[in-house]
Amino acid sequence: MANSTLLPTPSNPGPFGHKQRKNFFFPEGKTEFNHGSYGTFTRSVQDNMMKWHNFAEQNPDRWVRLDLKPTLRKIRSQLGEFMNCDVDELALVQNTTAGVNAVLRSLEFVPGDRILQLSTGYINVDKTVHYICDTHKDVEIVEVPVVMPMTDQEIVYQVEKTVQDQLTKKDGTRIRLAMVDWISSVPAVVHPIKPLVDMLQSYGILVFVDGAHAIGQVPVDLSYLGADFFITNCHKWLYSVRGSAVLYVQKKHQDLIHPVAIQGDYKTGYEHEFSWNGTMDYSSMLSIEGALEFRKQYGEKAIVHYTHKLAVQGGRIMAEILGTDVLTPHDQQVGNMVNVRLPIKNIDHPKIATPDYLIRHLMDKYNLFSPSYKHGGYFWTRVSSQIYLELEDFVHLGHVWKEVVEELNAED
Repeated sequence: MANSTLLPTPSNPGPFGHKQRKNFFFPEGKTEFNHGSYGTFTRSVQDNMMKWHNFAEQNPDRWVRLDLKPTLRKIRSQLGEFMNCDVDELALVQNTTAGVNAVLRSLEFVPGDRILQLSTGYINVDKTVHYICDTHKDVEIVEVPVVMPMTDQEIVYQVEKTVQDQLTKKDGTRIRLAMVDWISSVPAVVHPIKPLVDMLQSYGILVFVDGAHAIGQVPVDLSYLGADFFITNCHKWLYSVRGSAVLYVQKKHQDLIHPVAIQGDYKTGYEHEFSWNGTMDYSSMLSIEGALEFRKQYGEKAIVHYTHKLAVQGGRIMAEILGTDVLTPHDQQVGNMVNVRLPIKNIDHPKIATPDYLIRHLMDKYNLFSPSYKHGGYFWTRVSSQIYLELEDFVHLGHVWKEVVEELNAED
């Protein structure tokens, strides 16, 4: 553990940048620009995971029957302190998809119920909402069109206008639940989540915040946020091992919510039901302990400060190289991911009709990758900032994309 007097601060961040590469598993010559999709963990976090894995194997009966649930509660307690909420409001799940399914498939929707979601919502969430509508009579989606760039005020206005338009129908329907991204995936935008939660709840709407990208990227205070439900992946930005997420459910709703896999603890309480997912390796969930220890060592505020500043500055540098712009000119809408416009003349070029060509081309020729997508009539790339990157990495990526785009434009 680092000397506390030498720990980084927002005004004196570090040691970040390429010095951090030794703490991760990247081979020489590999630069990671897509941390946002699957995350990655440090060597110390892997050590922590293996500690729990090996401990379980030493005495499986004792581990499962006596030690597992108290250990899970200990991790949840640490997360409760980190996110400012009660430990009894948290449950560990494998990923955001599992948490979203647990809530949506537990709630009792009746004819006339509507589920509000943003057009930029994550595909797994969108498909789960569609499943609910497909399996319930007269339950439908109310979609809010979001085309960036928009200001925070415009986003809140657009959502509230959609709610009010639904109310004016006076047809007996009601928006029962709103699914709202804290940080959308594509495009990557930090939404004004607190104003959205407050506004939606003022209309009597339950609010489920999809915070898949939140923890580790922005400060999370769940008591202040006040959402009814919240889910976040710890393996994206917190540095825990893949297969570790945390679901928050306000106590007043917990009797309604059950895990997707029902087991022997059914109806014994929120904590008990979610603490046992059947026989499996729980070490990935328990690696959250190691992730929190790593972040404490380097300073939570310092990590967030460095990665945000690098994303903002790196995005502007890439846009300058490409002769374009960034999608979100307002810095508060940028977390650790920045969207840079690619100057592709024909966004319907047959080579990029599916993601396969660009994925393979970037990986095979340049040994790197940043996802690209269409939005608002343009092609964009989403670049993830991290503590192991520096501005020169964004410069390199900018020139790679320039070369790739010039090849496409020449063919067109």
